[in-house]
Amino acid sequence: MTATPEIMSNNTAAIVDQSLMAFGAGMSLQSRTDVKNAYHFASLVASKRFDQEGQGEEWFKAFLKVMHDCGWVTARRCYEQVSEGSQSLKVGAIAAKAVSSIGTAFLGGPVGAALNKLAESALEKLGMVNEAQQLLKRNLTNKANASVGLASCIETQSGEVVLVMSAVQVAAATHDLDLAVFEWNSSALTSYTGSAALSFNKSLYDHVRPTIELKLGERAINNVLDYDI
Repeated sequence: MTATPEIMSNNTAAIVDQSLMAFGAGMSLQSRTDVKNAYHFASLVASKRFDQEGQGEEWFKAFLKVMHDCGWVTARRCYEQVSEGSQSLKVGAIAAKAVSSIGTAFLGGPVGAALNKLAESALEKLGMVNEAQQLLKRNLTNKANASVGLASCIETQSGEVVLVMSAVQVAAATHDLDLAVFEWNSSALTSYTGSAALSFNKSLYDHVRPTIELKLGERAINNVLDYDI
């Protein structure tokens, strides 16, 4: 007899390596775990292959390729230069704008609005959870450059898991780590942001789940932290 999946009744967020991820109520616990692990694994593989200074677009393409191998279908993607006074823009504002734009273009309506609201709530609550801030800073320590990510994920009533995400290139070494990561000013006159909307093929991920969990090992525990939003 198949066990009934545990359904999460509240919205949550998670620090996953160099990213902040938001998850909507109604998702199964298994789906949340699978999403975090696939995203974490894709980030690690892309970072190992490409230096994120000057290779941001290559990093983003590698990230999406690994996500594809984990069962994620990219419905929309964008990699663009942010130039509108970017030196004075906060990393969080850049990331949130990209998530909102890709979410509206991909889904629109109530679902797109829900994804945008989740990301905003995760950013707002992050400022109140010191442990989460410290973990994100720790994950960025000793990295000259990084792609700081923001993602929002829900599971629809039909069981489809959809994800919208953005990754903003930052020069980590130039920032004051006493500040919240998403409060950093963009460090250059020109910033680059990758954003994407993806849907999850759970049956494909079933085949790679054991391998990914094995490769992540303790990093899936040490570099991840969950909190309610």
